Amino acid sequence: MICGALACVATTLGLSGTAGYYLMRSDMMAEATAERTELVLEYQDHIDRLRTEIEKLTSRQMVDRETVEIQVMDVLRRQQDLNQRHAIVADLVARAESVGIYLSNDKPLPQQKPSLDSLGLASIKSDDKSAIGGQSELIEEPVKALGLRESATRSVDPLTILQKTTPAPAAPRGDLKKNSEKQFALDAVKADISEMDVESTAAVDAITVATESRIEDILGITHKIAPAVNAALMKDSSIGGPFTPVSGKTFPGRLKRADSALKTFRRVKFTALRLPVKRPLRNGTVSSRYGPRVDPFLRRLAMHTGIDFKAPYGARVYSTAPGTVLNAKWAGGYGKMVEIKHANGFVTRYAHLSRMHVAEGDHVLAGDLIGNVGSTGRSTGAHLHYEIRRNDKPHDPGTFLTAGEKLSALSL
Repeated sequence: MICGALACVATTLGLSGTAGYYLMRSDMMAEATAERTELVLEYQDHIDRLRTEIEKLTSRQMVDRETVEIQVMDVLRRQQDLNQRHAIVADLVARAESVGIYLSNDKPLPQQKPSLDSLGLASIKSDDKSAIGGQSELIEEPVKALGLRESATRSVDPLTILQKTTPAPAAPRGDLKKNSEKQFALDAVKADISEMDVESTAAVDAITVATESRIEDILGITHKIAPAVNAALMKDSSIGGPFTPVSGKTFPGRLKRADSALKTFRRVKFTALRLPVKRPLRNGTVSSRYGPRVDPFLRRLAMHTGIDFKAPYGARVYSTAPGTVLNAKWAGGYGKMVEIKHANGFVTRYAHLSRMHVAEGDHVLAGDLIGNVGSTGRSTGAHLHYEIRRNDKPHDPGTFLTAGEKLSALSL
């Protein structure tokens, strides 16, 4: 009975343990399954969040790239416009130098200082520029000095900004850094182009101001010797009057003003160089001025219609302006005389020559040899009698020679 009781107890405990094991195993499996399900859901949620962030980054990168591409296209357009502007301004500089508005260091130095007669033929006035100087620093590269830098000197080419492919979104921080570097490079190019834009505008303004100033100088000098010619130039060129500042104009307006100034300067310079303002002798002193004087032969008051230059016998006589020889012959009291017709109705006479080197109909330029000093005709000694006439009316050659000294100072 005891053994049977123990057996029953053992069987009961075995059955209870087995039943409890199966019951607990089912609960543990359910709990483990629930935990795995929760972990899977958490991982899935995390993955979904990561995918959302990646999509945002990708979308932002696309927007940034499109923005950079738009900016690069704008930079390329501005660069093309600047290259065209560079070519225009470079041509403007070349045109300015071709008419004497020098912006580089190849401007020749004066061959000699103006020689002023001791008798005051070339009188010095308050605006005289024959006594200026100083040590200047020559400009080696005027185009670069004016801001017209070549495009090849630019350190960053905008076309290279988009050549690198966009990396995969696996490393968003590095991609953002590269995008930032691209934007920085692009901003540097845009700043460089903006600076060159401003400098090219300043270059055009510099040419305009220099040219208009030179025009005013020439017109101020020639007004006294050729008022009619001067007035015609001012009328045709629409210059003079109140000064209009260059600032406030657009680049096309500035360019138009500079082009007009250069055309006007060319016309004014051409007219000034055709006036008889050169010296007929390289060396010589004034022995008798223009105006009333006592005639050396009649001993009576008479009008002296020219200037007498005392010079050695045989000294060379030069044409004072380009023109055509009207006469080259003996002319009574003038002795051997050369008469030259110039532009704007001016005529010059060179009298008392010992020898003539031109004939009627010859065309001469300013500075061409036309004869030698002598004492032929009504003369008391070796000298040159020099006259300037317009419409057969004599003019004081002294004012023309004074104007010639001032024009020479402008290096026309």
